[in-house]
Amino acid sequence: MYWSKYNILTHSEKFGYLLFNTISMAFIQIDEKDIDVWDALKQSPESYQEFKNWEYLVKARVLVEQPEDDLNIYLVDVLKNRYNSADVALSILPTRGCNFGCIYCYEKDRPMKHMDERTERSIIAFLRANSNMKRLSVVWYGGEPLINFQSIERLSKEFLHMGISYSAKMVTNGYLLTPEVADKIESLAIRNIQITLDGPEPIHNQRRMLLGGQPTYRTIMDNLKYLLGVNKTVTIDIRTNVDRRNMEEYDTFYQNFKAEIVDSRVNLYPGFVSDLLSSECVSAEHNISAGGYKAQFVLDVYNKYGIEIKSFLPKYRHHSCVASKYWAFVIGPEGEIYKCWRMVGNKHQEIGNVNNLKIDMAKFSRYITGADYTLDPKCLACEFITLCGGGCPLVRMRNKYEGLTMNHCCPEKSHMERLMEMHYDMYLKQKTAKHG
Repeated sequence: MYWSKYNILTHSEKFGYLLFNTISMAFIQIDEKDIDVWDALKQSPESYQEFKNWEYLVKARVLVEQPEDDLNIYLVDVLKNRYNSADVALSILPTRGCNFGCIYCYEKDRPMKHMDERTERSIIAFLRANSNMKRLSVVWYGGEPLINFQSIERLSKEFLHMGISYSAKMVTNGYLLTPEVADKIESLAIRNIQITLDGPEPIHNQRRMLLGGQPTYRTIMDNLKYLLGVNKTVTIDIRTNVDRRNMEEYDTFYQNFKAEIVDSRVNLYPGFVSDLLSSECVSAEHNISAGGYKAQFVLDVYNKYGIEIKSFLPKYRHHSCVASKYWAFVIGPEGEIYKCWRMVGNKHQEIGNVNNLKIDMAKFSRYITGADYTLDPKCLACEFITLCGGGCPLVRMRNKYEGLTMNHCCPEKSHMERLMEMHYDMYLKQKTAKHG
């Protein structure tokens, strides 16, 4: 037997020692008095049968028969998911138009276009060309997708009648999520909606206003309350785009929102505005997305205010992004096909168009294998590979083909010990509350 390279063992002043395995996601608390026994096991794993509860350690992949077994199993899982033609994922932009003038928008210079019915029919034909498709998941995106709600309605009805499993999500600013629209969400199989609120009402209205400068916060909140009242199945993700200009207000927003809307179906989490495209989404003096700033922000709001950002906890990833999945595409309003939603409107980054069913395989393959982290010796040697999945494929591609040096490693990597301590602290609180 071998001590798994995916074991992260760290000392915690609060909890003694913590062991986390990034393959099995097993999490073990070790008392101070027992650490010598564990150290002995780590140094001489061949004596594992002398260790109490060794069967569990084998099951949890803390101990493995061969050092390379876990990596091989992980890579098989990744490649199976990457090339699975039965599962198709689309991000569809019914429009590039938007009714907001957000201060960090990266799409301002892209012409407004709405999808027409010819392109809608071409999308259906594009999908039917895959005879193996059994499941389809769609993300409605934009621009602001609800500007062209008619396309969403028509396409959704077609998808629902294709004889496959179908579900959808929507990314919307929430302003046009009126009662008339909300009443139709469930029938269109839209199961999850992401809405962005950038802080308390005054701050949000300074960052995410209408094109004419008018405030938007109160309308969004009223729309959200109505939707939750009429739709008992939808889940909501409230994203707050965080940079140095609003980071200190996150706790105030969080508490205010929770006081106004009490519903377990609503999840709040921070996003981090970055300048990935060098298009001044947010300038360097405001950016907190680089390095370990994300992890530090998550730790700060937990330690200072007790706010749990569960989406940031380490999780096993089968792939880093749909951009690296064979049967996943972004389709723009004119039928243009991309592999990354950040590329929408960039003619040079189109890999094809559904209106002629042609794919530029050279551009397509750059996302799938050109900058593939499963071929990167640095990633293959890293114990965090299952947590970050190689990072953003677009960053990897830009590094390789443009000679850049952007960091694509997972933000957990720089603060793992403290994040493990936070994770265990959250576990204890939940356990106490449950058995109260």
